[in-house]
Amino acid sequence: METEQIKNKIQTAVDVVKDVPEPFRMKAFEVVLTSLMKSSGSEIQYGTRSETQPPEGVQTVESKLEKLAKTAGIQVQQLKDIFQFAEKEPVFIGKVAGTEANRQVQISRLLLLAMQEAYGTEWVEGSFLSKALQDYGVGSLPNLARNLGEETADFRAMGQKKGRKYKLTEQGRKTAIESVKQLTAT
Repeated sequence: METEQIKNKIQTAVDVVKDVPEPFRMKAFEVVLTSLMKSSGSEIQYGTRSETQPPEGVQTVESKLEKLAKTAGIQVQQLKDIFQFAEKEPVFIGKVAGTEANRQVQISRLLLLAMQEAYGTEWVEGSFLSKALQDYGVGSLPNLARNLGEETADFRAMGQKKGRKYKLTEQGRKTAIESVKQLTAT
């Protein structure tokens, strides 16, 4: 198979999976590319590895975790000590202290960081944060919007009531990274 044909098949696979959400995009890319390569009677290997590597710009959740861990100056395993990374979203399992309001803010900040860095989701539904906090055991959920709203340096919000979404500001991202460092240091 000629190089141009291979490039065309890779581009076709990238185009097919461009709307597939992370973390499924990488696996979908592998399946589509493998199918395209087999349909021509050829398989492809990149470098010395026997597995298909993604084209430039397509990242797996694991590679994003490595980037986040490197940014925080920790190991990926340490990151996994405070989060469980499910297919669609993180679950916070670390230990935080403080008042319920402080814990809500700190855990929300960490969850938003994980959603942004590992899952590529910048704006996160308030219902996701409420459920995650409830599952963690942090109460006073009716006050969540107020508690996050008081931290304007770290959070941005849009929408109202059940449709409310949140994202981290750059300051909030820095604060969350510092929290990751502190939680993994203990």
